[in-house]
Amino acid sequence: MKYLTILLIASLSLASSCQKEDPFPPEDYHKDIFRCKVNGVEWTPHCISDPLFGCDAVDCQYYWKDTKTFEISAVNISNDKTLNNSISFAGFGYEGNENLIRSLKENYKDWNKPSGCRFYDLDTTSTRRLTILEVDTINYLIEGTFEFTANNECFDTMRITDGYFHVNFRA
Repeated sequence: MKYLTILLIASLSLASSCQKEDPFPPEDYHKDIFRCKVNGVEWTPHCISDPLFGCDAVDCQYYWKDTKTFEISAVNISNDKTLNNSISFAGFGYEGNENLIRSLKENYKDWNKPSGCRFYDLDTTSTRRLTILEVDTINYLIEGTFEFTANNECFDTMRITDGYFHVNFRA
C-alpha cells in the first residue's frame, strides 16, 4: 500500500508538471491595440499617466444597437513631450465591410507645429477607408483596419496607412 501511495503521488506530480501554464494572467487577456504608419513610420499610442487620473491612450465609442456610430481617437505623447500628436476619425452607419471615413476635420493633430499648421483635415479625394472586421457585443471589443490621408493649411500631408485596431469600446 505504501508503494502504491508513493507511485500515485509521483504520477500526479509528473502529470501536473506537464500542463501548460497560461502565458497571460486573466487581467491581461485583452489589451487595447492600435497601430498604423504615418508617412511610412510606425505609430502607436502612448500617454503620460497622471498619478490621480491615469491616462487612456485610446478611446473608442461604437453605438451598435441603433445608429452604428463609430468614433476612435488615439494620442501619442512622449515622456519628454517632444512628440505630441493624435489620430481620430468618426462616422455613422458602420456595420462591417469597407466604409468611408466620414469625419472631415482634425483627423490628425500635431501639437508641436505652429498654430496654423497643427490640424490636418481629411483629404476626400484620397482613399479613406474603415473596415470593421469583428464586433464582440458581449465583451465590448471591436476590431478593424483603416487608412486615410489628411492635409493641413500649410500644405503638409499625412498619409495614414496599415491602420489596425482591436480595442474595447463604449456604447
